Formats: sequence, C-alpha cells, structure tokens
Amino acid sequence: MPQSLPQDRKGFGARRDVAGAGRSRAAAKAWLGRVSKAFLTVFALAAAGCSTRSDLGFMTLMSEVPATQAIIVPPPGGPAVVAVLQRRYQNGVSQEIALSTASMTLGQNAFYVSMVNDPETLSEIDDTLRIRPLTPEIIQAEMEERFPGIDMRTSLLYAQNKYGPFGFATGRSATGDLCLYAWQQIEPSEPAIFMTHGAISLRLRLCDADATEAQLLRTMYAFTIPAYFMSSAWNPYGAPPPPPAYLGQMNAPINPLAIGATEGLLGSRPRSLAPARRVIVQESVEPARAIVDKDTVLPEPAQPDVPSAPLSGYPVVPPPPPAQ
Repeated sequence: MPQSLPQDRKGFGARRDVAGAGRSRAAAKAWLGRVSKAFLTVFALAAAGCSTRSDLGFMTLMSEVPATQAIIVPPPGGPAVVAVLQRRYQNGVSQEIALSTASMTLGQNAFYVSMVNDPETLSEIDDTLRIRPLTPEIIQAEMEERFPGIDMRTSLLYAQNKYGPFGFATGRSATGDLCLYAWQQIEPSEPAIFMTHGAISLRLRLCDADATEAQLLRTMYAFTIPAYFMSSAWNPYGAPPPPPAYLGQMNAPINPLAIGATEGLLGSRPRSLAPARRVIVQESVEPARAIVDKDTVLPEPAQPDVPSAPLSGYPVVPPPPPAQ
C-alpha cells in the first residue's frame, strides 16, 4: 500500500480544516435564521395583541351622515332633521331621516327612503336593494310596527304632491297626539325597454301633540328630494309635462292677481286685513245678562267719572230756565 507523502498529509489537513469551518458557518447561519424567525413571530403576536386592544369594531352596516346629505329635505318651518342613518347597497342607498318630535307617543318621527339606481342588479351576496310593490298588507304591517297600539285609519281621499300621488292614514294615540303615516313610490309611468330609470320609495311617520291633519299633511306636500345618481339613465320622475294647451291662445285670459294666486307680482302693496269684530251672545236663564267672547271683542273706551254732587270751592251754575 503506497504511503502518502508529508506534503500530501499537509494538503489533506488543510482541506479538512476548510470543510469544518464551512460546516461551522452554515450551522451559525441556520441558528441566526431560527432566532430571527422566533423574534419576528413574537413581535407579530405582540403587535396583534396591541391592535386587538385598541381597535373597536361594530356589527352594523348603517353609518351616520351629516344632515346636509339627507335624501329628503322637509319644508321650511319644520320638522327639523335631527340625524341621518344611511346604508349603501350595490345598486342604491337607503336612509332613515330622524325628525324633531313634539309628542308623547312612543316612537321617533322620521322619513324612511330608499333610492334604487338599477332595480335589476343581480349580486351573489345580499347587497342589493329591492323596492317591493305597495300592497295593503305591507302598509298595514309597517303601521303596526311603527304605531304600536294606535288604530290607524287609511284615508280614501285622493292626495297628490309634486312628485305624484301618495296615500296616508291617520290615528289618535292614547296620549291624545295625532299621528300620520304616508307612503309614496316614485317611478316612471312608462316601462323602460333598453335601460332602467331608477325608483324612489318613501314613508313618513309623524306624530304631533297640537298639529291638525292638514298641518301634518303639509310635510308630504312640501318636501324636496335634492339627491340624485350620477348616471345618464337616472330619471324616476319621467318626462316633464307639456305646457297647458291654452297657453298663448286666444280667449284664454290668465290673471296672475286672481283669487288664489300669489299677490304682489307687480309690486303692488299688500292689503292689511283687520280682523272682523265678532260678538257671541248666548242665551241664559236671566234674559238681561249676555255672555260675550272677550278674545274677539275690542274693549270699550273707559268713560270719565262724572261727580253726582258739585265740588266744594267752585261757584254753583244755576240750572236752565224751564221751557215756556
């Protein structure tokens, strides 16, 4: 067996030292990798624990928006908008517009409105807004939910505002407040062929301690819808109506100052209407006495006191001579 030379043994030892040093460096690198991974894991867990303690989540899809973003604006003079809760959908938005309440009836006065841009939108998740047709069963269920314990009577009178016809019901609560529930659906009267034009569905829940039925209905007649979708197909109101057929024709006078029209169009000074004097006389047991309405009768001017006897220190005026 050949023996290795001294220089061969020296080269073999050098190669063995190099291999050992390489294994040492690889082991140190692997150890550093395990330490760094463990440190990153601990840091991530600590950061996750801190974020869990500081962040707060809510299981709700509703969010509050400013009152200036309300879909429906009540008429001037009230009721005022208190808060607006909004939920966005893939094809529209819904809002609950809370109104100021001046009654003892349980519940909050509010507008409930839904605006749909495309009613035919399909989605794999429950993120689409649907407007159901108005039926007596749906309206009755809504009134039972929003007016518990109040007998609401649906009016048979035809009512229509600037957006179209609407229905309403009234009832008296146990506290004596008058309540109104109105419903309206705004959509084109003509069916769309190539594209949809959207739709608006709204409800009004309103109770007041001192208002009359006409005053409550004023909110339905005078509200405004300033919101719209930025789409060329959005038009739930339909085409604008044509001008009257008699406009500009012969034998069709139009008097802007007629009864029922707004006075002051030509700069005329409005007339002051003084309240008429009214006396209410009611029969009683004593024919000489009469009951007078003090709120509507102007008080009589006070008469000066005339002394029945002559004052002392003044000359006495003789009476006139008797007639011949």
